[in-house]
Amino acid sequence: MKIADIPGSLDISRIPKDLERLAPFAMLAVFLLLVMTVVRTSIFGQVDPEKHIYFEIVFLLLLAVLGEVAVVYLKQPSVMILMVLGILMSPSVVEVGWGALKLAGAPVPSSPPHILRFEEVIHVFAQLGAVILLFKVGLHNKIEGIFAFDNIVVAVAGVIVPFAAGYLYASMSGGDFAYSMFVGAALTATSVGVTVALLRELNLIGARFAQIIIGAAVIDDVLGLLVLSFVLNVTGDSGLAIGQLLITGLSAGVFLLGSMLAGKYFVDYLDRKDMSPKRFLLVLALMLMYAYVAEFIKLSAIVGAFLAGIVLNRSKHIKEIEDKTYGLELLFMPVFFISLGLLVDVGALWQYAVPILALTAIAFATKFVACAGAALWAKLKLKEAVAVGVGMVPRGEVALIIASLGLTSNVLSVAQYSIISAMALLTTFVVPPILVRVLKK
Repeated sequence: MKIADIPGSLDISRIPKDLERLAPFAMLAVFLLLVMTVVRTSIFGQVDPEKHIYFEIVFLLLLAVLGEVAVVYLKQPSVMILMVLGILMSPSVVEVGWGALKLAGAPVPSSPPHILRFEEVIHVFAQLGAVILLFKVGLHNKIEGIFAFDNIVVAVAGVIVPFAAGYLYASMSGGDFAYSMFVGAALTATSVGVTVALLRELNLIGARFAQIIIGAAVIDDVLGLLVLSFVLNVTGDSGLAIGQLLITGLSAGVFLLGSMLAGKYFVDYLDRKDMSPKRFLLVLALMLMYAYVAEFIKLSAIVGAFLAGIVLNRSKHIKEIEDKTYGLELLFMPVFFISLGLLVDVGALWQYAVPILALTAIAFATKFVACAGAALWAKLKLKEAVAVGVGMVPRGEVALIIASLGLTSNVLSVAQYSIISAMALLTTFVVPPILVRVLKK
């Protein structure tokens, strides 16, 4: 009798086969343990900065995936979902949540997790996301439509009324002249990145009211540049420098007109042959060069990217350009919207709640009334005029830039900077749910 025939005995001949089947599962278990150890160290421990950035990028992309899953189940625009995820992952919210877990007796480490440590890299990814978004919007617009008379009227109304109201509010609430001027300048800003994304998602980007929002926002950036230059000169130590103001305005005009002229020759060269990898790289170079020049002359990188898109609107390769940039859109755009949420500081919102809410209400009301009123004058329907008014409300990164310039030039205090920056973020957050409700009607 063989050993294998004895009941309950071990069949030695089957051991190699059993080990062969178990080996992949054992290796998978070890691999998962290794990954969990690396993740824990990356969140709570010390990791070399050059290595940790990979973890941060992976984390942001996984957040974007989670956002796409949430869109399916919650039936809300991905823009809103990504911004909310950003808020939930912001350092201030994580710190509050971690404190609550400790008070509840949860067995958690003493220090809260510090996942996103290098704001500079995240900021670059977010900026690229905004640049690509406006570039692709520009691909479906023509320059003649941007500087239409109706757009100019909406833009001018959206600059004059908010500036006057912001200045008066800040002065009457005890602010000095410099603070009042910066509040007025911040309220003139328009950042339509979120608005444009919602319009694209709802397939309304080609509607006339959407074109007015986009065109007026571009003109707003030019006018806002002049207002900011004026404010910096008036509140600076050197007093009002008319020459500098004229140079700033002239630079913006030369860039807007010159980019169109240079773009015509670029498109002529591009269309001579098929869209090769070399030609596509030249397209990306044009987009980033226009974005850089616009940022350099203090317009905005997104304005430069938008103009690059308008230039390429005339190319016969527009469909290929749009298809080839889709991968970049998937990579960078979610980071842009998540980063807006990451900027939220719950502590500042609580500490300066009254002035922040008051300034946010004024910012919303003045932009809405001015732009919606101008849109009605342009003979839009009431619902379309309301959409224009709401769509022009977000101040976003444009007002944040104005506030940061005031802080770095020692014109604004930290408290004043916090109030303006919080207003910029709140106006960006309140728009999506309101605009979606308006557009669905």
